[in-house]
Amino acid sequence: FYDVYSDFQRQHRARPADEFHNKIVVIGASANGLGDMRPTPLSGTYPGLDILATAISNLKHRDYLRRAPMVSGTFASVILILLLGAAMRQSRGALFGGIGMAVLTPLAVGGAYFALSEGWLIPVIEPLSFGWLAYIGLALADYVKERRTRQRAISMFGRFIDPRVVRQLVEQGDVALRTEPRSSQITVMFSDIRGFTTLSETRSPEQIVSILNRYFSRQVEVIWRHGGTMDKFIGDCIMAFWGAPVPDPQQAEHAVAAALEMSRVVDEFRRELGDVGAQFDIGIGIHTGSAVVGFMGAEGKLDYTAIGDTVNLASRIEGQTKGVARILVSAATRERCGARFDFSERGTYKVKGREQPVQLHEPVKVNP
Repeated sequence: FYDVYSDFQRQHRARPADEFHNKIVVIGASANGLGDMRPTPLSGTYPGLDILATAISNLKHRDYLRRAPMVSGTFASVILILLLGAAMRQSRGALFGGIGMAVLTPLAVGGAYFALSEGWLIPVIEPLSFGWLAYIGLALADYVKERRTRQRAISMFGRFIDPRVVRQLVEQGDVALRTEPRSSQITVMFSDIRGFTTLSETRSPEQIVSILNRYFSRQVEVIWRHGGTMDKFIGDCIMAFWGAPVPDPQQAEHAVAAALEMSRVVDEFRRELGDVGAQFDIGIGIHTGSAVVGFMGAEGKLDYTAIGDTVNLASRIEGQTKGVARILVSAATRERCGARFDFSERGTYKVKGREQPVQLHEPVKVNP
């Protein structure tokens, strides 16, 4: 700078007149004490002269970052949110979406870094930020939906089966499948009160309701304890079954075991009733076979129940217990029980709706 400046002061210049032809000259100070030090992303103190020279050089040689169109960030955000929503909907869970975002994030950042080295500024922060916000929102919505589904399942099945079984059913995650009517191998039980009509005629309605509520509460506990599904109360009759909605390979054994315990509960209940208990007794009929099980009924009123010939025959067997035995089971149920119980033959009976007589058995003892 001194040489050029001195040459300008001479009458006859020694330096070439075209020395700076087609050149850009930047004049400035680079010494720390002269106050032209500026912060940059790479240094806290960088000469302003060099910053300006670098900028001019970049402009001259077109060596600068080219930004992708601003709309590209918004477009990428919309596409990412739509893909994320479709993926989570297809997979029916937040896990797949979370894995996708976890994989996409480093790939997008790496791709943007590579594009930076090629002179392109790609907006990835905006799409990724909106993508993660969308994922969090969708995951929360999925959690709320899943929680509502669990609560609805518990509410639906809590009326029929033991709450412990309800939790198991919900954890399996196939509640919707279990609720659809389908053919299943089940064991059906009907338990009816004997002498209830006479008892109703000698007691007030309030007393009858109190007795029934106490009796039903104890017997439902027994059914649930043995893994049964409580179907419905039909007046003073209880209908229950085993094998649905949770499959039970030992359904016949569990049903007969429940019937024997229900018989003991009735004996205890009769003693508690005192004189009233002398007229109180039950009959239990059990049969194993195929039936259609699921939610059935009208659109506004559905019940989880079983229908079919197996249900009808179990009801007919219960009707045959009068004057024969407190508990009677069909040959199909006895066969599936194996050696778990000792049975007493109770002969063959002609039941309504069947041409062939039905062989009936009474369980008398549980084998160790």
